Amino acid sequence: MGNSGDTLLYWGSYSASIVAVAIMVFDAATIISSRTGANTVPAIPKTALTVRGDTILISGDIDFGTYDAIKSLLEETPEQITTVRLDSNGGRIYAARGIARILIWHRLDTEVDKRCVSACTLVFLAGYRRKLREGAQLGFHQYAQSSDVPLLDTAEEQEKDRLFLKARGVSESFLGKMFQAEHNDIWFPDRQELLTAGVITDGP
Repeated sequence: MGNSGDTLLYWGSYSASIVAVAIMVFDAATIISSRTGANTVPAIPKTALTVRGDTILISGDIDFGTYDAIKSLLEETPEQITTVRLDSNGGRIYAARGIARILIWHRLDTEVDKRCVSACTLVFLAGYRRKLREGAQLGFHQYAQSSDVPLLDTAEEQEKDRLFLKARGVSESFLGKMFQAEHNDIWFPDRQELLTAGVITDGP
């Protein structure tokens, strides 16, 4: 897998102010939508975040509340946590990137309980060791805007995260396929492909 120092340097090069920028962007989306009649930014359901022994369990959509909760938890008891276990259909890309940076900094392992789709995969790839539990799936697809008013270049955002996965040791052949599925579809690679590509680091 990729070098942790190199990955942290990569993150720092474009996302040092990631949370502040993200909040500004989504606030702007809401304001523009209300003034133009465009679709408003949908509310993200509250994420369930619990601690079981040395593991943080995240279920539900990933948002900035998730980021704040994990950041606070690891600031209070950093030595207690070794693993983050995920069960999520995705959420906010910027929040996922922020969480990923925290996990890399603390060298935490990640594992998927059932499903980890879209933005959730960024959190998963931040793991020092990365494991799928029996029957679990990782899902990838193209990004999409939450508003009809263009605020971000989705192709550019995908390229940023493709580079992040490359820094985490994912193969070029996998990187070429990860954004091929349309946003309303999902690509679920099988376990062997994920292992061969370096997406997961532990077998069953």
